[in-house]
Amino acid sequence: MQQSELLSCQDVMRLTGIRSRATIWRRIKKGTFPNPVDIGSGRIRWRVAEVENWINDLPIRTYQ
Repeated sequence: MQQSELLSCQDVMRLTGIRSRATIWRRIKKGTFPNPVDIGSGRIRWRVAEVENWINDLPIRTYQ
């Protein structure tokens, strides 16, 4: 995906594995997920780079 590409909520859910819109909005309210941008007419999108950075910053689970 290109750096400037924007993602819909469905795209974000597919990319992150988050299964509900409510979970995304709860995380945004807590400050633990990137905020969307308003592209007009009541539509919102997320920047690909910000979502990918969020994914890359997730802690790696280790098993011992």
